Amino acid sequence: MKKKILLVSFSDNADHQDTIFGLYEALEDEGKQDVYLLAIKTPKVALRRSSHTWLVDCPERPGITKKTFNIFLLSALIKKIRKEKFDVIYFESLHVWNLPIMIFSGSACTYQVIHEVIPHEGDKQVKMVDLMNKAVVKLSDNIVLRNKKYVADLVERYNVDSKRVHYLELWRRFPAFTKPRFSKRVLFFGRINPYKGADNLLEIARLCPEIQFDVVGRVDPQMQEIVKQLKMLPNVVVKSGYVSDEDMKDAFVNADWAIVPYNSASQSGVIIDAYKYSRPVIAFDVGAISEQVEDGKSGYLVKAGDNQKFAERLKKEFAMNKSQYIAMGLYAYGYGSKKYAAVGAVERFVKMLKKG
Repeated sequence: MKKKILLVSFSDNADHQDTIFGLYEALEDEGKQDVYLLAIKTPKVALRRSSHTWLVDCPERPGITKKTFNIFLLSALIKKIRKEKFDVIYFESLHVWNLPIMIFSGSACTYQVIHEVIPHEGDKQVKMVDLMNKAVVKLSDNIVLRNKKYVADLVERYNVDSKRVHYLELWRRFPAFTKPRFSKRVLFFGRINPYKGADNLLEIARLCPEIQFDVVGRVDPQMQEIVKQLKMLPNVVVKSGYVSDEDMKDAFVNADWAIVPYNSASQSGVIIDAYKYSRPVIAFDVGAISEQVEDGKSGYLVKAGDNQKFAERLKKEFAMNKSQYIAMGLYAYGYGSKKYAAVGAVERFVKMLKKG
């Protein structure tokens, strides 16, 4: 029997949008479920639109803004949701509007993804994320995590019944294999903030003067001084500010390797994006990153915090011959598409719903 499913993400983050849009399209193509999508009015990534795609002028952040109190729009939205009588409402990202929808959604079974069980220290939104986690744990019927490692932490930290917690891998829409450019460039992609290791990046770039680094992403105010120092290095190009979907693609395609020198992490969407564009990765072994990288095959894991070893690994892999590199890129793409492609996520998603 078909389930009537509403997929929700009010996020203005391109990663969340690609994830939820990809699932919507894959479920729609399969045709076994009656699927709808609710998202922000101005998405950053491509979306297949229909009468089942509802785009609204919602607040852009999970925090409190003027738009948060647009009670007329929110009430109309909840009324529309109740009228459709969904079996399932699935929230891909945290947002204050998720809460009233959960409360007034009628008999729908709700699922909320929590991406950061333990909010990153140094992140300016750490208190808000923790409060939102506490709220959705109480209001949602089910909680979804993107890795196995933090299930026990979630149960203990937020006093959750383990039967309500589900594990579901991240996914993306995967294109065809992307041929290497042999550009001799390495990519650091994503918001430049404390937990993502901008300090490590600076030291690694200094240790590898012969390698060109592309740093692409918005700069957290706390990282202005480090970014200033990065810009002074002759082997670093920093592209800050808004990054379009096409800019992101170009950044990965024009790099030979993606690096993830994080100080902490639950998991990394950057790793999946690297695989999506057939690029292997080098990452510090923090959080659940080891669940995403097959060491020595789809990339390499380095002991957390050892910038010297990270630099040594980077230099060694840049000396790899072309045939070896092509083989590793093919493996990274195959490994990534099998584990993280949106089409493959449908079966796992539907299986989770049956458990819930």
